[in-house]
Amino acid sequence: MSNGNAAPRIDPTTVDYERLYRGEELFPGVIVQRPPWDIGRPQPLLVAFERAGRIRGEVLDIGCGPGDTAVHLARLGYRVTGLDVAPTAIEQARQRATERGVSVTFEIADATTLDGYDNCFDTIVSSALLHCLDPAQRRTHVSALARAIKPGGRLIQFCFTPAEHTELYAPYPIPESELHILFAPPNWAITTLRADRLETTVPTEQQSNMFAQNNFRPDRDQNGALLLPILVLEAQRT
Repeated sequence: MSNGNAAPRIDPTTVDYERLYRGEELFPGVIVQRPPWDIGRPQPLLVAFERAGRIRGEVLDIGCGPGDTAVHLARLGYRVTGLDVAPTAIEQARQRATERGVSVTFEIADATTLDGYDNCFDTIVSSALLHCLDPAQRRTHVSALARAIKPGGRLIQFCFTPAEHTELYAPYPIPESELHILFAPPNWAITTLRADRLETTVPTEQQSNMFAQNNFRPDRDQNGALLLPILVLEAQRT
């Protein structure tokens, strides 16, 4: 693989997510018109979890972004809170909830502390957040989740995992071994940990060219959206 053709290694812990959601320049010459996780609807995996009866009670969508998961669950009758660090993401989420005629509590919050949310939620859903945090932040985030969720509550989480060509789309994937450490007793009991795929947006022409230059042929859905390897974790708060 030629280093000249490889994707630039952007540290997700240094990304200004407010600038990202505003469509502003993140780094010199780097503008992302739409976050890759903003697919305009909830992740199909999350929809499947709900249909299987794995979501109940008061729900937190942590790192909710523009709010599609939270809005989807609210339309099904759940009481949902969506939290994100970016004010513009929260504005977009509130607008989408209003457009769809549902009530969701959207607020700005730090996912590594979750101050003011102790013992509030029966279910927490988290999609593509954990791998955006550095190792120290991941530990404090998991501790915050343990405080926010009620005993017996359920966490459903999706995160990128090491795979061939991962460096082209996920500079900091999380291995299964780390998840076993982060979600260990006495606070957690892992009930599901398996491989699956996360849907992201249709890649830009620049991204597609970079993939081709590196001989990476990612799976796609019928609309051309990428289907990228993740680990699906379901854990119970003990």
